[in-house]
Amino acid sequence: MDAALTLAEAAQILDPPMTERQLRAIIGALGWQSAGTRPSGRRGRPAATYPWQQITELHAALVPWLGITYRNGHATHPVTQ
Repeated sequence: MDAALTLAEAAQILDPPMTERQLRAIIGALGWQSAGTRPSGRRGRPAATYPWQQITELHAALVPWLGITYRNGHATHPVTQ
């Protein structure tokens, strides 16, 4: 896919999943600039978009570090189980 997605859209597609909040924090920490914007459908600021290829490359690099297991549809940290 050669598209630019919002972080909310990317969070719905990534597998294993990451939340929009996680993506926003990581991308912010890395200092990435958005590729553009898209109307959000609400009043106020449009939603920032990021290249899907970059998001998937970042996700692939982070998957080994996620440390998340899924039980009963809820994310839980394996150390606390």
